[in-house]
Parts: sequence; structure tokens; C-alpha cells
Amino acid sequence: MNSIPSFRNSNVKYVYLEKVDVTPDYREEKVKADAQNYLLRRSRTHHKPSVPDKVKAAIGALAGAAFPIVYMMKKQGVKNPLKVKYGLSEMVLVSATTVIGSVLAAMPGNDCKTNRRKAEEGVFQFCNAAIPTWLAAAGLKLCESSQKFNNAWAKILSTAGAILVGMMGAAEVSNLICDPHDKNPDRKLTLKDTIANVDDLFGVLILAKVPFVDKLHLEKALPFIYAYCGYRAGKTN
Repeated sequence: MNSIPSFRNSNVKYVYLEKVDVTPDYREEKVKADAQNYLLRRSRTHHKPSVPDKVKAAIGALAGAAFPIVYMMKKQGVKNPLKVKYGLSEMVLVSATTVIGSVLAAMPGNDCKTNRRKAEEGVFQFCNAAIPTWLAAAGLKLCESSQKFNNAWAKILSTAGAILVGMMGAAEVSNLICDPHDKNPDRKLTLKDTIANVDDLFGVLILAKVPFVDKLHLEKALPFIYAYCGYRAGKTN
């Protein structure tokens, strides 16, 4: 009994206790690698993208925005890219090319799993940009076909509701496409995803031709917003 120290004095150390090591000890490297991959899938953790990854993703996204804009300039007969007119098809085209350009540009030098993750994020970003826009455009058509709801406020409210529903639907569609057997955690909407959907709001307000929107010239910002969505997909690890 005398050998057991008294802990009444706060300065006495716990001489019989050592730090508990809760890290599992994996004897085989394969088991260790499999366990690490499992934990990464469950927690959705990922390593931060490097500067070269970010640069390649940004260049790809900007190139993906530039090519369709040049095409639309030629088609519409304008020489200033800021004067390009955007309809639903033009918005979907630019959103798709920015994602594709960023993902393809960022893939070289990465392993297959990382590139697959980039592609999956690209599917999500495209769905998150296109589906709300499609639903909101359909809502605009319904408003315009009704004398009672063919006004600016009805169009704005229908647009907001369509974007909200479209964002949730986009997440479900992208998860179904990328993980049909539900083997991995679903891609959830984040605050950045919500902010990125400002492109849908701008785009549909432009389609609606709301009076005050014409004065803001929001269409000038669309390529940059779409490029940002594509950049997010390309830099994903």
C-alpha cells in the first residue's frame, strides 16, 4: 500500500500511467492502406489542392468559357464579348464547357481515384448549374402564359422557388449518376454551392427580362460565375 503514491498534491505525477496510443497498429501495409481509404471515404476528407492544381483548373475553366463565347460572338455578329446575348441554351453550353475544360486540364499528373473524384464533382457542378436554370426557365414560361402571374414579382418568386428545388434535385441526380449503388457518402449541398447558384438567379432574371435587371447588365458576369463553378470541379481532390 505504501508503494501507491498519493494524488492529493497536484504536483504529483501519474507515474503508473502512460499516454494511451489509440492509433491502430496495422501489421500489413495492404491492411493499413485499405483502412485509410475506408476512413477517407467515410469522412470525406481530402488533401488540399496544390498551387499547380489550382492553376491548371483555373486555366481550363477560363478556356472552357472563352471558346463558346467566341463561337457565340461569331454567331450573333458581335465583336465585344460583353455584348453576347444569353438564352437558356447558351447558359447550359457555357456551364458545361467550363466544367469540362477545368476537369480535363487538372487531370494530368493525378492518380485515377483523384481524377474520378474531379469528374464526379464536375457532374455535380454541371447539374447544380443546369437543373435549377431549366426549372426556373419552365417556371417563367408558366408565368408568361398567365395574365395573373405575368409580372416581375411573380417571375422573381417562381425563380427563387425553382432554384431552391433545382439545387436539391441536382444533388440527388448527381449522386445517382456518380454512385448508383450508394457505396459512398452522398455529395451534400454546401454554402459555396448555394452562393454559386447566383449564376442561375442572374441567368433566369436575364431570361425573364425583368426591367431593373436590364440596367444592371448581369449577363456580363455569367462567364466568370460559370468559370468559378468549373474551377471548383477541377481543383477537387
